[in-house]
Amino acid sequence: HIYILFAACFLDASSAIIVLTPLLLPFIRSIGMDYTHFGVLMIVNLAIGLITPPVGLDLYVGCGIAKISLEAICKAVWPFLAVSLIVLLLITYIPGLSLWLPGLFGY
Repeated sequence: HIYILFAACFLDASSAIIVLTPLLLPFIRSIGMDYTHFGVLMIVNLAIGLITPPVGLDLYVGCGIAKISLEAICKAVWPFLAVSLIVLLLITYIPGLSLWLPGLFGY
């Protein structure tokens, strides 16, 4: 999933979904991964990419709203980025964390 995170640093989330999903779905199917789990991982990866330089669209939105420099917001985002990466690792290696809610609804 490092490829999705890398692509998310350079692509908009909707563009990345349109481009990467058809490319990765045959691989996901071949390893027997749950499609819902893959979808959650993809969205979390893309959300992390939105706060990661160099493109990081959410960083530019935050700069415009708060009227601060890109350097200041990049320094402030590191703790959030670290926690997000820890959460990504947890839901990657413990699929039950992302599949318990769909399980409640009978999936």
